[in-house]
Amino acid sequence: MLRLSCALAVFLSLASPAWAEDPSMVEEIDRDLINRVSDLVVQNIEIGDCGAAKCAPATAIEKIDGMLPDAMTKDVIARGAGSAFAEFCSLDWGARSYLPLLEREQNSGCWSERQIAAVSITHGVAMSLYRGTLASEVGTCSPAMTQAVDGYLTSLRNHNRRSECPRW
Repeated sequence: MLRLSCALAVFLSLASPAWAEDPSMVEEIDRDLINRVSDLVVQNIEIGDCGAAKCAPATAIEKIDGMLPDAMTKDVIARGAGSAFAEFCSLDWGARSYLPLLEREQNSGCWSERQIAAVSITHGVAMSLYRGTLASEVGTCSPAMTQAVDGYLTSLRNHNRRSECPRW
């Protein structure tokens, strides 16, 4: 189902420029997972914040097309997985992973308020999925894993702005 990569050096693009793909703590995110998470986000968009109020339920078009391009959904799932690893290792996932992701996407000009809400919900869904898998498959965070996750979180500093918006 979810493939975790605890191989401690499987970071993609650690020294890449800020516009490159985010590094990832997971080897693979398959199409089925992207579709399932996207569907959950559409079904639950009304729990998201759209400005001063909660988001309205998904429109007919959103139910068909989703809220975000698949590439963006995949990126956010990867970030949610990284946040789950950070939480698992008692590191500050909020300040070092989630909040920088939201800030980057809000400042990118790529997304509407509804889509920013979808980013937030996607991150939460992904984090929940990987949280359960880490607990059942790994058990505890070793010092080596903590060091690797800390390196991953540090590498996210290089991914703080977008040069272009993901395409549909």
